[in-house]
Amino acid sequence: MNSLSRRRFLKITGASFTAAVAASSLSSVVKGSQKIEEKTGTTVKGIQKIPTYCDVCFWKCGAVAYVKDGKLWKIEGNPEDPLSNGRLCPRGTGGIGAHFDNSRLKAPLLRKGPRGKEEFVQVTWDEALDFIAKKMKKIKANYGPESMVLFSHGVGGAFLKHLMKAYGTPNLTAPSFAQCRGPREVGFELTYGDVIGSPERTDIKNSKCLVLIGSHLGENMHNTQVQEFAEANEKGASIITVDPRFSVAASKAKYYLPIKPGTDLALLLAWMNVLVTEKLYNKEFINKYAYGFEQFAYEIYKYTPEWAYTETTIDPELIRETAREMARYMPATLIHPGRHTSWYGDDAQRSRAIALLNALMGNWGQKGGLYNPAKLSVPKYPYPKYPKSKKGAADNPHHKYPFAEGEKLSTGLRDATLTENPYPIKGWFVYGTNLTQSLPNTQETIEAIQKLDLMVVVDVVPSEIAGYADVVLPESVYLERYDDLNTPLFRQSFVSLRQPVVEAPNDQKPNWWIAKMLANKLGLGHYFPWKNIEEYLDTRLKAAGLSLAELKKKGVVK
Repeated sequence: MNSLSRRRFLKITGASFTAAVAASSLSSVVKGSQKIEEKTGTTVKGIQKIPTYCDVCFWKCGAVAYVKDGKLWKIEGNPEDPLSNGRLCPRGTGGIGAHFDNSRLKAPLLRKGPRGKEEFVQVTWDEALDFIAKKMKKIKANYGPESMVLFSHGVGGAFLKHLMKAYGTPNLTAPSFAQCRGPREVGFELTYGDVIGSPERTDIKNSKCLVLIGSHLGENMHNTQVQEFAEANEKGASIITVDPRFSVAASKAKYYLPIKPGTDLALLLAWMNVLVTEKLYNKEFINKYAYGFEQFAYEIYKYTPEWAYTETTIDPELIRETAREMARYMPATLIHPGRHTSWYGDDAQRSRAIALLNALMGNWGQKGGLYNPAKLSVPKYPYPKYPKSKKGAADNPHHKYPFAEGEKLSTGLRDATLTENPYPIKGWFVYGTNLTQSLPNTQETIEAIQKLDLMVVVDVVPSEIAGYADVVLPESVYLERYDDLNTPLFRQSFVSLRQPVVEAPNDQKPNWWIAKMLANKLGLGHYFPWKNIEEYLDTRLKAAGLSLAELKKKGVVK
């Protein structure tokens, strides 16, 4: 969306805004600092500290928000949280800007005119949800529930995923998977039978040798890992950094390898060649767990450091010395698996090579390597069973992509929309992801959108994809809402809570409320039997021997 069209969109959502009448009130929701004001009828004076967890990236760091005289003031890390350890990255501390952003969507919008012209009329929530429910019922009657697709990003999509499963579609996808960690997860699962996960199972703080190949710790702001990187560096860990540019991580390295872009796989093969031919690998681990090692050794025999030099421009002796350095410290040597791994087209094999190099170190489940994570067991809410799909998912007909089984293929669902193979896709529900940018080939995305009977966009600001929507729904930002519980796989098991700190400034609504209200209009209210989000959260927590009241005070329970 160019600047002119964005201004046009902002005019619709801003200057013309007059508080829309909501379909239902939020009186049952605790509204952070506003709760006291409702009870006393006076402005809250002084500073309130309200724990939550961050939503600026996927790391979900525990945080404490400060409300001063009833107004959001600042946010910092929660010292009780194992992910943040009391510190937030610059993005996290800037998260309060989301609440005050003048470009926020302020009320539901219905499109008038052709898709993509950004011509909308403001409506009430009741009108918007009635429109969506009517269209979804028609799609279900004419084509089946599978003809609705949910594109989602982030923890906020959890309740919409639940709604779509209750509706009957298996077509739920996250474009970020292919953009970010998908190739890595495939590569590691093919090697170990398990994925690296999120946050990654990297024991950086105990690593004696850390290899960063395309991982920009100190710049990418994955909070826990940056803190652990500093800790490992302080302990004198040997750091090997592979990067075409002299990055922050390179400035801390014992060995810096300025590789030619696009040749990572050649270097990885050469490192493995040295470790195997010089018999420097972890023999105990390989003898116990490896399958096909003889064939592997035979295959990499030809990938010498001299061969890799012609590909990478890295001196053969530097390749040998860094491979020997890794072997010196194994199993406390960690080759970082990376995160944003969609680069060159050989990305799954590149990640597979990183997984194999870690295997040669024997570091799986070892201190300073790839630890075995723990997870706090919080039972799911006792929902009714979802209806079983008769058609199955549409993203990968005939299993054309044999390793694409963990996540639905976003481009595959777009292709199904374009071709109607294996069946027609007629509705897209888009939550928190800008599909014109997050899917390759924007023109194909636009062509697919033009074939839809319904497209709904839920977001906090008017992104490009919202300009093509039939309905735009304004969501409250993470500091104004509850979301589902955070129980990640990590070295220490814990649960953290996101709760509202301040009230949404206009007619924005939380995702759980949108899903519940739409379910009622679709005749699926029995899939949302809880009265409000607090009841839902407390039910889950009590089943784990915890309570919402405790978590609201602490933010984190370990």
